[in-house]
Amino acid sequence: MKDYMMGIPIYRFYYDEDKREDLFRKFQQLNWVRQESNYIWEGVDIDGHSGSDLHKLPQFQEFFGWIHECLAEVSKDLGMQNTLKVNSAWANLNKKGDKFHLHNHNNCFVSSNYYVSGSPKDKTVWYKPNPYFETSNIYPCGDYDDTAKYELVHEEPTEPGKYVVFHPTIVHESTPNTSTRDRITMACDAFPDGLSNKGATSRLNVRLL
Repeated sequence: MKDYMMGIPIYRFYYDEDKREDLFRKFQQLNWVRQESNYIWEGVDIDGHSGSDLHKLPQFQEFFGWIHECLAEVSKDLGMQNTLKVNSAWANLNKKGDKFHLHNHNNCFVSSNYYVSGSPKDKTVWYKPNPYFETSNIYPCGDYDDTAKYELVHEEPTEPGKYVVFHPTIVHESTPNTSTRDRITMACDAFPDGLSNKGATSRLNVRLL
């Protein structure tokens, strides 16, 4: 379950193998909108005031029940006094040759990916500044355009049925889909629900809708 990505904890879970194909068909039936380098579920509203509510669709209630069980294990391992609850969820689809751009996630405590379909040859790649080079003006590895030389890198294979929980500030991208089958991923963010209390007056009480 628990592993480490460049020294930072990540968590892996695996959905029931007997349920994966049915879940794949449900994601396939969603409507998709073309972006520059891939497709995104049409329920995402670019203004952020609505949308990204995949977790509220009736056909995914059992699946997100399982997601919340996974998040409960994460919060327990982190020693949290409250639970993690999904506050935003959406899906991406990559046709052959498509990829997902470099990005991170905001307004959340943890982020996560579920691999609905795809080939293990294709990866999600995370990058973190290498402390040897981060604050230096010396470039002993050559051209800085090849950022992998100057970054710590973690690659996660696309394994259908795998759910990965990770720190949201680490930038990441997907490599191009090399398969003729659609690569579909579900992404969701989660936030502590309830009271976060450091003691005395340092309290934050959040109820997620």
